[in-house]
Order: sequence, then C-alpha cells, then structure tokens
Amino acid sequence: MMTVKVGTRLTLVLLLALTPVVAVYTYWSVARSTRTYINDLKRETRSSIRALVPAVENDLRQNEWNQINDVLNRMSRDGTLVSLFDSEGKPWHALASFPQALAPEPAEFDLLNSHPFAEFERSVGGRRWFSRLVPINLAGRRVGYLLVAQDWSDISEDLRARSVGSIAAAILVMALIAAIIPLAIRRYISNPLSELSRRVTRFSDEGQADRGRAGDEVELLTEEFRRLDQQLTRAGADLLERHRRELDLERRLQHADRLATIGTLASGLAHEIGTPMGVIRARAEYLLHSRPASPKLNDGLEIIIKQIDRISGIVRMLLNYARVREPVRTACDVRRIVEHALSLVETEAARRQVHLTTELGERPLTAECDADQLQQVFINLAVNALDAMAPDGGILRVVAEVNGIDRERRARITFADTGPGVPPQVRSRVLDPFFTTKEPGKGTGMGLAVSQSIMRDHGGELSFDSGPEGARFFVTIPVAPADASAQTSNAQSVAHAR
Repeated sequence: MMTVKVGTRLTLVLLLALTPVVAVYTYWSVARSTRTYINDLKRETRSSIRALVPAVENDLRQNEWNQINDVLNRMSRDGTLVSLFDSEGKPWHALASFPQALAPEPAEFDLLNSHPFAEFERSVGGRRWFSRLVPINLAGRRVGYLLVAQDWSDISEDLRARSVGSIAAAILVMALIAAIIPLAIRRYISNPLSELSRRVTRFSDEGQADRGRAGDEVELLTEEFRRLDQQLTRAGADLLERHRRELDLERRLQHADRLATIGTLASGLAHEIGTPMGVIRARAEYLLHSRPASPKLNDGLEIIIKQIDRISGIVRMLLNYARVREPVRTACDVRRIVEHALSLVETEAARRQVHLTTELGERPLTAECDADQLQQVFINLAVNALDAMAPDGGILRVVAEVNGIDRERRARITFADTGPGVPPQVRSRVLDPFFTTKEPGKGTGMGLAVSQSIMRDHGGELSFDSGPEGARFFVTIPVAPADASAQTSNAQSVAHAR
C-alpha cells in the first residue's frame, strides 16, 4: 500500500477544512450583496414615488392631464410604468402599453387601509416587475391610487454576473491557499519531522541490528516511542517492586522495634498493674457478696469490679499490641457505641461542668465496624471537646443523622462544643500527627491523627468545622440500608466496645 507523507495528509485536511469555510463565506457574501443591491433599487423606487405623488396630486387638482401623460411617457422610457386607479380600485388612467396583469389585487388595495403603501413583485410577459402602490389624496379625501412598476428583468443578469465574479474570486483564493499551504507545511512541519524521525531512528538503532523501515514519519516515531514506553513501563514496574520490598522491610523493622519496646514495658506493667487490680477486685467481690447492703452500695461495687475488668483488658490490649491482628468487624449499632463512649467520660464532664446532650434518633444505625476502634474515636473527640471548654465548662452536643439512600446511606455523628473554636492559623494542621495546641504533658497530638486513620480504614471520614461559637467534628461512616434488620443487639455492641 502506498505511504502518504504527513505533509500531504495535513495539506489535504487543511484544504478539506477550508473549502467549506470559503464556500459558505462566498454564499453569504453573494446573498448579502444581492440583498443590498435589491434594497438600493427599492429605496430608489420609493424616492421616485415620494417625488412623483405630490406632482400627480397637483396635476389632478388642476386637471392637467397633459402633464400627467408627459410624466408617464418619460418614466416609461426608463423602464418604469405608471398607472392611476380610482378610489374603488378600477383603472383610471394609464398609457396604452401598461399591461393589465400588473393591476393590483383587491387584497393589495385593502392593505392600504392599515399601511401607507403596498409593495409586490410579479412576472408578466416573461419580465420581472417590482410594483409600489400608494394612495392619492385631494383635500383630505382619497380619490385614487398611484401604481409605479419598475422593470427588474435585467437585474437577474446583473446579479448572476456578480455571483460569477464572487465565485471566481473564491476559486482564486482556494488556488492560492492550495499553493501556499504545502510550502509552509514542508518547511515548518515535514522537514523538521523527517529530521526528528531520522535522528530518533538512528539513536534507537544503536547497538541493535538494522530493522526494516516502513511507513511515514509519524508511524516510525510511533513505533520508536512505543518501544521506549515498553522499556519505561518495565523500569517503572521494577522500581515499584523494589520500593514495595523496601517498604515491607521498613515495616518489619518498625514492628520488630515495637515488639522489643513493648515486650520490655508489658512484662513489668502486667505484673505491677495486674497484681494490685486483682487484690482490689477480690476485695470488692467480697464486700459485694459478704453481707446485704443498700442497692446504691451494691451498684457502686459492681461498677468498681467492671472498671477493674476494663483496666485488666487494657493491660491485655497492651500485651496484644505486639501481635499483628486483623480488625474484628461486626454489625454494630453506632448509636450504642456513641452512648457507651459518652458514659465513660460522663464523670469527667460533670467535673468540668460540661453538660452532655445527645440526639441519636430512634432508628438503629447499623454499620460493619470494629466497635473498639470506633469507641476510641468517639472518646478522643469527647475528651478534646472537654479540654477545649476548660475551665469554664459548656455544652457538648452529639447529633446523629443519615444522608443518602439504599447502599449510599452514610451516618454522620457530629460532636459540637461551645468552646473558643480552632484558631484559623492552625486549622490546616489539626489532623497532622504529633500536632497539638495543649500544654506540655496534656496531649501528644496523636488522638485526631489516629482517629482519622481509623475512619479511613472503615471507609469513612473525619472532618471538622470551626467558628466563633465553637468547633464541630464530623464522623462519617457507611451504614446499612434503612430496611435492613439489626445485625447485633445493643448489649453485644456495648460488650464488644468494652
């Protein structure tokens, strides 16, 4: 198959693109010139009539028909016929050469009742006529009508000549374009592209056997760049694999270092904390079962035992931290996790004079989640809100709402406090690890960063908004459809959270 060079293709494309443009412009120019020419002729006819009507009215007033005939004869020599009609639209006076077929129709006479004139075109005897009909008034009374018909038969030939001239000019322009475009393309595109193709081909052939070449410059460059792309793809894959191995090695080193550190701490803490907690728990159980007591005292002892169990669980979590484990996710009602988290900070909130209010709704918000991790997020947000409202106290309002439908449903838990809000200069760093505005010893700056990581792991999001009336933190998490049945009971959710 014959190879077509890039310059030839580009020349053909440009010519195919420019030809319709030039054709449309030529058509528009001819049509515009025709309209202008016709309008000029109509204006000339109207000017003649405006000058003729007063003269005819004056001659009729003085009954000078010889003057009227003289005017009609002179105008007929210029290709313009004039005829008079009476007030009823019947022929009144005209030259013998005036064709009766040019007489206006009744509708054209009626048009003068609402317009100052009527214009129409007709073909009579193979000739084209433009006619204008105007009323004649004497002493404020309409006595007849004046019809002026101008022969426009020669106009078609004139317009045809104009059109031929415009078309010839368009053809000449296209010929010049067809001659200039190849020269410009050859100089600015074809020659540089050929040189680039030659150099790239020579560069890529170094150290390789000579390969047969076929196709135009673009095909050759495409083939060479395809080979280069394959090489870069392989190199990129090798780099990614190497980087993955390096990251895996770094994670293992970090995990080994963490195991060593936690192993040292946990061995001592497990004994130092576990032993006294066991003694306290035994004493509390003894007091609980030794003798009858008031319900309030029994409730207090049960709370002590539960909190000791919670401390023991934290110690076990510390020991388990050294082991790699997958998060345990079950179907939980997010509202119950929020309620349990708030119950754990209830005492601290009361001590700091912070009033807790919740609006969690009546319907379950079931989500596949790790209840322990979500509880950690909610506790972090609640503690941060308490710290923000210190020392004057305030209100912490927790609101749950659902957005979306069916599988797109997402629950949004809002923690809104009445503190001073987040300063504008630090808002971009609030979620950064190790960044905190708290006093030394009162925070590490990891709570929000860890919470954000947990929410992303759950397919959710942690965001915030701040204003003069306090800060609002939003926890968004996907939830089950509204008509789905509950996957777990509230008691089980609280038990997992603990």
